[in-house]
Amino acid sequence: MLHQFSGNTQWLGSIIVLVVCIFYYNQRPVYIRVLGLFAMTSIVFQSLQRLSRLFFYNKGLNEIGDTYVFFEGIILPLVFYNAIQSLIYRRCIIAGIFLYVIIYGCAFLFFGEYFYSIIRGARDLLMILLSLSYFVYLMRTLPEEDLLRFPMFWINAAMLIFFSGTFILSYLMDYIILTMRDQFVHFWTFRNFFRFAFCLVLAYASWLNLQSIRAQKSGLPH
Repeated sequence: MLHQFSGNTQWLGSIIVLVVCIFYYNQRPVYIRVLGLFAMTSIVFQSLQRLSRLFFYNKGLNEIGDTYVFFEGIILPLVFYNAIQSLIYRRCIIAGIFLYVIIYGCAFLFFGEYFYSIIRGARDLLMILLSLSYFVYLMRTLPEEDLLRFPMFWINAAMLIFFSGTFILSYLMDYIILTMRDQFVHFWTFRNFFRFAFCLVLAYASWLNLQSIRAQKSGLPH
């Protein structure tokens, strides 16, 4: 029961992010639009996973989740790509995406037994490295005096905390399934609630950007 509820919360979290990103969509910075694309992709794949459970007696299809992880490993780095203008940083992001695609392909072709853990662990590690690098960039450039009003600060913090928290779980997933199958549902329930909190922070970051746009339209300071 709790596991099912946790799955609904992470689905709701993605919807909240998408709804907040939609307002004044054409006037949003590109990184917020990419965040909206990420939320929409998440909703689509979670919906497909729900449908698969209906047709496959509550088991679902791992292939749907694995495909979503692939898109997530490409879309989320593009948030960072569009948030800054540093050519060196952008090249590193593109290199990271290509490396992830190579790891994904190699895991699929040669390491099928550990495919589940490899693609998720690699995605988590990529996002951790990008988040840490962006924090360094942020401290050097300081785009705003009050970082707590800066949307990318919250987006970056959310990604660093979430993917750091799930990295060990992703890395050990195959082992957990084999040795602690009965307890696996508890790990995944925690992960779902954790993701819901992650989505709420992303939605808050998008809301900050929305407030800034509204303030500009009304001529008020922001």
